[in-house]
Amino acid sequence: MSADRCARHVANATAMATLIHMLLLYSLPDNSTPDSARDLLHAKWGRENCIVWGRSRQAEFGPYPHALSIHAVWGGTQHCHVDGRKIAVDDDNFLILNHGRTCSTSIRAAHPVESLTICFRPDLVGACEQEFIENLQPHDRAVSPVLRFIRAHLERGVVDEAWYEEQLVFLLERMRSRQTRLLEQIDRIELVRPATRREAFRRIGLATDFLHANYSQDVDLGMLARMAYLSKYHFLRLFTLIHGITPR
Repeated sequence: MSADRCARHVANATAMATLIHMLLLYSLPDNSTPDSARDLLHAKWGRENCIVWGRSRQAEFGPYPHALSIHAVWGGTQHCHVDGRKIAVDDDNFLILNHGRTCSTSIRAAHPVESLTICFRPDLVGACEQEFIENLQPHDRAVSPVLRFIRAHLERGVVDEAWYEEQLVFLLERMRSRQTRLLEQIDRIELVRPATRREAFRRIGLATDFLHANYSQDVDLGMLARMAYLSKYHFLRLFTLIHGITPR
């Protein structure tokens, strides 16, 4: 397909490419998405590679069970609602959710927000995949360039299953490498009991994500400590140890 034809294809209100092992959706699904498009999305979701990309001021999706997925946003904020948490994904970070998580997403903005969600089909990931850390991760030099590269080709209207498959394999490798490096950093946290390091990081991550989503509100130390299931003193000590600064 030529670049011009691809561009016209993407311009359709609910542009969608249904390939053999992949679904490309060029608009963010919401209540106005045609039933036929929603049915096809649900049939593929969690079973095949799915890439959902688009811009919107108002969008709702889910809740639906996800395969392993990664979420990135540019030009605003998209909230991911999972396990009772509201996680604010924005220009500064990305979010990885493990296979089997039930998640919904929402955008409420005065100007269009660009969102990219990639779900990996289970057989591409493998049955013995170690779970990823499910806290907001700052953009980096490993994962983020691949997300931007895929985003640029979506914007150009590229419809090539083999190319996207190759990029998703490469992206998955980068995600695994980053996870390994992150776990090595966590295991160097100066705690007496090594077994508590990853759990401490997970709990502080819960409070950090909450703070990221609610920093404009009146959030105090007690509230953050409760989000991490810790006493205020223990939370403050661990937060400062992990981040190098206090919550304030």
